[in-house]
Amino acid sequence: MRFIFKYLLPFSLLIIVSACGGRKDNAPQADTTAFKVLNGGIKQGGVFRRNNASDIASLDPVRTIKQGEIYIAQQIYSLLVNLNDSSLALEPGLAETWEISPDGLTYTFHLRNDVHFHDDPCFADGKGKLFTANDAKYSLTRILDARTQTLGASFFTTCVEGASQYYDATIEALKSKAEPKVSSVSGFIVKDDTTFVIKLSAPYAPFLYHLASNFGYLTCKEAVDKYGSELARHPVGTGAFVFVRWDEDREVVLKRNPNYWQRDEFGNQLPYLDGLSFKFLKEASSQLLEFQKGSFDESLGIPQEFTAQIFDANGNVQGDYKKYVLKSIPELRIDYIAMQCQDPLFKNVKLRQAVSSAIDRQKIVKFVLKNQVVAATGVVPVGFDGYDNSGIQVFDFNIERSKKLLAEAGYPNGAGLPEFEINTFTGAKYAYNKEVAEAVQAMLKEVGIAARITQQEYSTHLGLAYPGKLKFFLASWGADYPEPETFLNLVYGEVVPKEPQGESYLNMSRYKSAAFDSVFTEALKISDQTARYARYKEAEQIAMQDAPLILSYYRLLRRFQQPYVRNYPINAMDRPDYKRVWLDK
Repeated sequence: MRFIFKYLLPFSLLIIVSACGGRKDNAPQADTTAFKVLNGGIKQGGVFRRNNASDIASLDPVRTIKQGEIYIAQQIYSLLVNLNDSSLALEPGLAETWEISPDGLTYTFHLRNDVHFHDDPCFADGKGKLFTANDAKYSLTRILDARTQTLGASFFTTCVEGASQYYDATIEALKSKAEPKVSSVSGFIVKDDTTFVIKLSAPYAPFLYHLASNFGYLTCKEAVDKYGSELARHPVGTGAFVFVRWDEDREVVLKRNPNYWQRDEFGNQLPYLDGLSFKFLKEASSQLLEFQKGSFDESLGIPQEFTAQIFDANGNVQGDYKKYVLKSIPELRIDYIAMQCQDPLFKNVKLRQAVSSAIDRQKIVKFVLKNQVVAATGVVPVGFDGYDNSGIQVFDFNIERSKKLLAEAGYPNGAGLPEFEINTFTGAKYAYNKEVAEAVQAMLKEVGIAARITQQEYSTHLGLAYPGKLKFFLASWGADYPEPETFLNLVYGEVVPKEPQGESYLNMSRYKSAAFDSVFTEALKISDQTARYARYKEAEQIAMQDAPLILSYYRLLRRFQQPYVRNYPINAMDRPDYKRVWLDK
């Protein structure tokens, strides 16, 4: 098969300058600057201000995994292959075109020759160097280097030729403090400055989506050499915005990249905004109140305590909120409770099935979450055309079955079962987690299972979940890309680290099933979507019968934005791209 995509550049830029009066309220100073009117009536200028849904720990591509980090990194870095900010369809990034060999094993990318890295002291003269295929190879190889404390190796070890061998060699090098015995990834090949080849070990139909994920962000050796581990706090990329500063727990500031390569259909250079400001208010209600004051240009999510104020009985926006623009879409995300399947207690399949049967998800949705979400029917959420898992059998609420399975597990009425610790986390987007945990605690008690609740900051929670230190915990997974595979990886044994304490970013439950892995691995080789999806569903059914996860609910993504915000589509991955957003002020 052969796929070729081409991005056509529009005609040259023409700018008409028009001075506009600044706001006289307490908005940031950048909002008072003049705006330029560009071709097509678009206005250039201003700073877009938003709150981050969670705290952040790193902006280094090898460890950028939390949604709040991706919000920011997406603006700084570029990808070989991108996703459209509205439809999420694959589109060119730094690769203008690409071809896939007939056997599905070789991907040849033809790169742009006009892209420069951000101006930065890591370069000899402070001027950003030209991006080449060597930078693509370096960045993707670094994702596979255990010495970087990477969280993204499993995105490539399962499919790229030589990736697993290189990753294993770097693990050994980390232990021995010597150079790895395998010096490179054989499947990453630089033909010339603008031709980069990736060879796969076997056909892998969703592979392009892996390159469009957050682990496809590209940096350069010069930045890593200068900043080392501090690259996490001083990112250098080729994206539409340049990193300026990170004030811990307060704000991250980015500015417009004056050398960005992309132009719009009118010939205007992107981005339109002068900059971006990401604040870190932890309470969902606080960010909404700040939005109402005009301090933010968008407000993500609707706090439960405001629902009655905002919506009437028919679900329509009412009152003062009608002056804002509300956008909503079913989100490609699942919230669930994971059981650590390598833990001696939760290796017991009957126990996992008993616990799953004790949880009334419909009740949680109705009374705790006020019908703002939908109970999950499988690990893959709704929203993928052609993929319907509503008929998959899962362990739904059935208290009598729960008690029966508990006895079969060796714990009649909970006798002899140690107290569970329900681990949950805080954050503006997860304000109701504590109430969900309390509901689960009460439901477990009904079948004789005692449980206590531990709540932590999101970063701390993930820092314990990845290496398998949490045994029973709330989790939330949003799509890395728009393909069901990204959710089925949550139960794919091949992505579980070989090292017992290795960080498992994808499969946090550490569930392993030879039956699931066999069917799923075969599905990944099938290029025909209908046939591949059919095999996906077979695999999903196998995992759901083993109950490694308690399926909770799917979310509805909702966002208020100020009425002057233009060209800001919402998408099911909550993956914002601000390079085309502009402010009509």
